[in-house]
Amino acid sequence: MTDPTPTLEPDTQEAVVARSPRRGFAVGARVITGTVGLAVAAVAIAAAGLLPLPTIAAKPANVLVTPVPTAQELVCAGGLLRLGDETGQDATTATSIGSSIVTSAASSGEVVTDTLDGPGGQAAPRSIRSAPNESADADAVLLAGSQSQVAASGEFAGLAAAECAGVSTDSWLAGGATTVGRTTLLTISNPSEVVATVALAISSEDGTIDTPGLTGIIVQPHAQRVIPLAGLAPETESPVVHVTSQGGQVVANLQQSTVRGLEAGGVDLIGATARPSRELVIPGVVIRNSASVGGRLGESGFADLTTVLRVLVPGSDDTSVTVGLVSDDPDTAGASFTYDLVAGVVSDLPIEEVVDGSYTVTIKAGAPVVAAMRVSTVAVRASLAGTQASDFAWLSAATKVSSDTLVAVADGPSPVLHVNNPTAEPITVTIAAQGAGTDLSLEVPARSTAVTPVVARTTYRLSGFTSIYASVTFVGEGQLAGYGVQPPAVTSSEITVYP
Repeated sequence: MTDPTPTLEPDTQEAVVARSPRRGFAVGARVITGTVGLAVAAVAIAAAGLLPLPTIAAKPANVLVTPVPTAQELVCAGGLLRLGDETGQDATTATSIGSSIVTSAASSGEVVTDTLDGPGGQAAPRSIRSAPNESADADAVLLAGSQSQVAASGEFAGLAAAECAGVSTDSWLAGGATTVGRTTLLTISNPSEVVATVALAISSEDGTIDTPGLTGIIVQPHAQRVIPLAGLAPETESPVVHVTSQGGQVVANLQQSTVRGLEAGGVDLIGATARPSRELVIPGVVIRNSASVGGRLGESGFADLTTVLRVLVPGSDDTSVTVGLVSDDPDTAGASFTYDLVAGVVSDLPIEEVVDGSYTVTIKAGAPVVAAMRVSTVAVRASLAGTQASDFAWLSAATKVSSDTLVAVADGPSPVLHVNNPTAEPITVTIAAQGAGTDLSLEVPARSTAVTPVVARTTYRLSGFTSIYASVTFVGEGQLAGYGVQPPAVTSSEITVYP
C-alpha cells in the first residue's frame, strides 16, 4: 500500500522551517535580548568610570638619622720645591728648598697634624684635622690653616703664602707659566685612605693642550705627587689646569718661580680658584710700588711684571667680559674694562694705569669663566748687588662665604683682611681671635669692601653676615702674597632612611 504523505527533499524541508512563525519569533527574541544586554553593559561601564575608584596607600616605614660627625680635614701644600739638587743634578726629581710655617686652629678641641709622603723633611705636605663634635646640639667644629715661606736662596726669592684647603674631586688652577726662566710645578696631595686616579685638562693661550700623560695619574694614599708642568705644556705663557679625580679626593696647587738671567724674580703658591661662573669676585688686589715696577718693565725679561687678569671660557661659545676695579678707598677712583673672549683660549688681560692701593675686582661674563689675578711688586731700594728685588702673587677668585668661618693668618709682613659685602645692606663683621689676640669689628657698606690689619700667625672667626667674599694679603719690601678665605667644610646633616 502506498504512503499517501509526500516525501520532501532536504532543501524543501529547510524552506518550510524558515517559514515557520514560531522559529522566526525565537530568533528575533534572541537578537533583542543581546542588544539589551550590550546596552546594559555599556551603561554599567560608563557608570563605573564616573565612580571614584578605591585607593590603597601605605606610608613607607622610615627613620630620621643624623650621621656621626666626621673630623674636618685640610691639606697644606708643603714647602717650596726645586727640580734637581743645588748642583743641578737629577733635574726630574723635586727636592725641598726649605720649610713652610703652618698656622692652624679649630673652633673647638685640638688640631692634629699628619705628614704626607712627599719630597721629605720639613717641606712635606701636611694634613690637619679637627676632632668631630659629638654633641647633636653643638655647633659644627670649624677648622682653618695656612702656610707661608720666605725664599732667599739663589734663584728663589720672595714670599709664598697659601691657605690649607679641603679635598675635592674637581678643582681649577689659574696661574703659572713654563716659558724661559719660569718654572711651574703641579702638586697633587691625597690625604685619603684610597688611591686617587687623576686626570688633567690644560688650556693655554693657544687653546686646549692635547698631549699624552694627562690621564691615569696615580696618587697613592697619604701621599703627594709632583708634576713639572713643562713636561705637559712646554713654552706656555698662560696655563689653566682643570684637575679631576676618582677614588680618593685630592688637593691640587701650583708653585711658580721666576728667574731672569741670574736674578731671582719671585715665587708663589697658587691654590684653587672659584669654579666657572658668570660672576666672580677677587678681593684684595694690591698694587704697590707701581713706579718701581714701571721702571723695570722696560728691561729684557720683565714684561710679566705687568698686572694681568687671566681668564678662560671653558665652554664652547665665545663671550664678552666686563672687568671692574673698585678701590677699597672711597676717595680713589677705580676703572672698568670690557673684553671679547674666545672659548677654550686663555687670555691674559692687562690692567694698566691703576694707582697704588688695594682693589676688589669683579668679573661679569656672558658665559661661565675661570679667573685669577697676577700682581707684582719691586723693592724701592736696590740691594748691594745693585738690583731691586721683585716678587709676584697670583690671587684666585674667592668663593662666597655664607656662614661663620675661620681664617688662619699666615706668618708674613703687614697682613690685611679684605672683606667684600655683595649685598644691598651694610653689615658689621665680627672678627674674633681664637685663643690669644684682640677681637675686631669691621663695618662694611653695601656692595663695598672694607679692610683691617690683622695679626700674623693668628686665627680669627668671622661672623655677623649672610654673604661675603674675603681674602688676606701680605706686603713687604720686595715681597707680595695673598689667598682667599674659604667657607667651612660641609658638615653632617640629617637624612631619611627607608628600610
